[in-house]
Amino acid sequence: MKKILLTFTLAITSLLSLAAQNNIRITGTVLDKANNDPIEQAGIRILREKDSTYVQGLATDDAGKFIISISPGKYIISVSYLGYKEAFVNVDASKKSVVMDDIFLNADGIMLSEAVVTAKAAEIAIKGDTIEYNADSYKVQPSAVVEDLLKKMPGAEVDSEGKITINGKEIKKILVDGKEFFSDDPKVASKNLPAAMVDKLQVLDRKSDMSQMTGFDDGDDETVINLTIKKNMKQGLYGSTTSGLGSDDRYGLSGIANYMHNDNQFTLMGGSNNTNNEGFTDNAGNTFRGFRPSGINFGGGNGIIKSTSGGFNFSMTPSDKLKWGGNSRIGRTENDVITNRHVERFTPNDPRGNLFQNTNSTGINKSDNIGVDFRFEWTPDSLTKVIFSPNLQYGQNKASNINDFLSTYENTNDSINWGKSTYFSEGESKSVNARLEVSRKLGKKGRVISFSLSGGFNKLDNDIENWSKKTTRQSASPDSISLIDIRTNQDNHGHNWRAYLSYVEPIGRNNFIQFNYSFRKNYSVADQNTYKNDGSDNYTIVDSTATKNLKNDFINQEIGINFKSVRAKYNYTLGVMLQPSKMDNWVITPKESAEISNNVLNYAPVAQFNYLWDKRHNLRVDYSGTTSQPSTTQLSSVRDESDPLNISYGNPNLKPTFTNRFRLRYQKFNPEKASAIMVFGGFDFASNDIVARTYSFEGGRQESTFDNINGNWSTNLRLIMNRPLRNKKFSVNSMTFGNYARKNGYIDSGKNTANTLNLAESLGLQYRSDLFDFGLRGNIRYTTTDNSLGNLQDRTIYNYGGSFNTTWYLPYNFVVDTDLNYSANAGTTQGFELNEWLWNASMSKQIFKAKNGTIKFSVYDILHQKTNISQSFQTESVSESITNVLESYFMVSFIYRFQIFKGGAKMTDMNNDSGPRFGPPGGGGRPSRRL
Repeated sequence: MKKILLTFTLAITSLLSLAAQNNIRITGTVLDKANNDPIEQAGIRILREKDSTYVQGLATDDAGKFIISISPGKYIISVSYLGYKEAFVNVDASKKSVVMDDIFLNADGIMLSEAVVTAKAAEIAIKGDTIEYNADSYKVQPSAVVEDLLKKMPGAEVDSEGKITINGKEIKKILVDGKEFFSDDPKVASKNLPAAMVDKLQVLDRKSDMSQMTGFDDGDDETVINLTIKKNMKQGLYGSTTSGLGSDDRYGLSGIANYMHNDNQFTLMGGSNNTNNEGFTDNAGNTFRGFRPSGINFGGGNGIIKSTSGGFNFSMTPSDKLKWGGNSRIGRTENDVITNRHVERFTPNDPRGNLFQNTNSTGINKSDNIGVDFRFEWTPDSLTKVIFSPNLQYGQNKASNINDFLSTYENTNDSINWGKSTYFSEGESKSVNARLEVSRKLGKKGRVISFSLSGGFNKLDNDIENWSKKTTRQSASPDSISLIDIRTNQDNHGHNWRAYLSYVEPIGRNNFIQFNYSFRKNYSVADQNTYKNDGSDNYTIVDSTATKNLKNDFINQEIGINFKSVRAKYNYTLGVMLQPSKMDNWVITPKESAEISNNVLNYAPVAQFNYLWDKRHNLRVDYSGTTSQPSTTQLSSVRDESDPLNISYGNPNLKPTFTNRFRLRYQKFNPEKASAIMVFGGFDFASNDIVARTYSFEGGRQESTFDNINGNWSTNLRLIMNRPLRNKKFSVNSMTFGNYARKNGYIDSGKNTANTLNLAESLGLQYRSDLFDFGLRGNIRYTTTDNSLGNLQDRTIYNYGGSFNTTWYLPYNFVVDTDLNYSANAGTTQGFELNEWLWNASMSKQIFKAKNGTIKFSVYDILHQKTNISQSFQTESVSESITNVLESYFMVSFIYRFQIFKGGAKMTDMNNDSGPRFGPPGGGGRPSRRL
């Protein structure tokens, strides 16, 4: 027995001794000797001192740091990164852990031809709350802009209107090196900035200025993109000009110049084209869109767009205490749209089946925009911060539209109503807003008092001419003809202001409590005067069914308390806010007047939990409860009978909607394998949701109002993965998406519950080499909707397709680029089927000694198959439409890039690739790392 115990004791001692041996750690930091910047993804190899045999290896993190656990002994640390001379440092780790002195790498002026790249910088990296894309991992033409980069990145989508969505979240702003770039218009950066200047593209949920001041999330965060600029382009002038002519009178002119010096940046840009490439968002067109009749819609990507734009952006840091910047922009767009629209309205109580409404429309929309934004940030001392942000907007808009329409029932061939209408509007809009935010630290760490004051006013004037002639077939009487010939003047104006106060007090160790209060007042007037034609082409007869004056006076207060606890591995926030509000509405018409008042006490709970395994591995869960009030239009009982076939009115008995929102985000990045996995999920549940309620009558006439309903909810889950294969030239990425929604609504006297399931999968493969690159992607989407009303037809639609793109780098600086996209659907209405091959191709050649000129020949839609089809599903209807598109054309362009860089950067640094494949070496951006 003693021998057994002795043997057991020796075994345990040996194991403990072996475990203790593995507790030796070597820690170090790798820096660029020229500027002391950390070098991320530098290769660290641990070699035995006696025979230089390899022991293990790893890569540095984004701060240039590395930590490695190893058995006691004497070692040689080998540090390498492509573009730098390899460094060797002897380390004696025989007895205790070692914290090494900083390791500085010197740039290698001559790249050895025999150097072998065995790994590349990660395409996607996760750093806390930030997802970082390495721009050099996505090959684009030298003349490409940021939007071309985005279209190749997994999880990123750019729709026909230029709206950017990454991982399911819409991007509302693009920053450049953390600084504002044309305020809230991401399209300016995505469609104008050269892709070649971008080093990293970072996606993050940026908190508001007030949240950053207080340390508490105020729910006003936004998903933004931050473009980091390549270091060798931050001291000097660079830019490009492009001019192109094509078939069918297509043309494109653009130019951008960017000057950067230390923390100062100036950008001047402009352009004109008729190829659907809007340089700025059409703010004027968007402002007036809500005043157009149903079915009239103008937007980027629809129809043919001519645009001209120009802008100036600047950011300056004259001292450590003051930062200021801003932008001014001017733009003009003209949009010609032809649309064929089919709407199936559910009529469950009609033996003739559902109502089919078909509309053919032709429209022209013209807009002019002017905008100015400024931002001043002043820190007079280490305890105080002041931010002031004013902005000004002005726009003019003209729109005209001609419609032919026809309505039939599903089970009959007879027309119910048919006719023609014309619409014309002309107006202008103005708005001025400003925000002042002040924060002061009060001695004790974490004790902060903050104050905000914001406000502004807006005004919109719009003149409308509306004419329509409709024939309605009656079952037991002759056909009736209704004629509408009216002119309307809309005068909308209002003002608003808000004051906010926050106080944060630290409690114990890394605990904080916040008290906040805000007062907000909104006042708006919507004055609409409508006159009928008196028969002599004079519009003097007041239309009592359409003339109305709406006034809204809304006061809202918020009293909140929040608790936040911060720990090394996790943090959480709990809070609640009371929201007493008062709303007074006045509705005045030639027939009647009414006053609607509503006093409500709402509450808004909030909860947030973050867990961090490390900087690259984290989990976040959010919950918020929000209350939304019905609008004045939804509450007004005044009937709008300007369209006899579509009468609408509100419901003064509507209750506020309370929505519960849950959000989940899980992210993990493995730097050794350069792989990333991201999971995004959400669940929404609404009480007293406000929905439309429709009633159908003889002759296709419909009336619609609003009502509250319970039981509306939706949930979604999105999984994104990206990983290089064993051969580092290949990488694979996938996105899996699922959504299930239950939406209740009212149709006539019945309640319909629509259950919609949406499943999608997208799988892509990328390959990058010195001679060519290619990307292959396939996608499929399955959407099915079933309705609780048994006589309503369920609908299942499949969307599927794929894409292939490749770039060939040929001798004599020729580049051939082509992309082929296939899209199809099944289950749609006849005439709205999609089955298209969209093929674009281009050939370019770099010219001049510095390779700063490019001649490019491009062909768009080679197979003449491009279409624009869209579907929309509601509880009471299904809508499908086809819109005209920019047809096939070719264009010859000349691109000239110029630069004056400090520190010897070359024009080849503007090429977003790893250097010419034939000829002298060159290249831009941080190269792939070497092990």
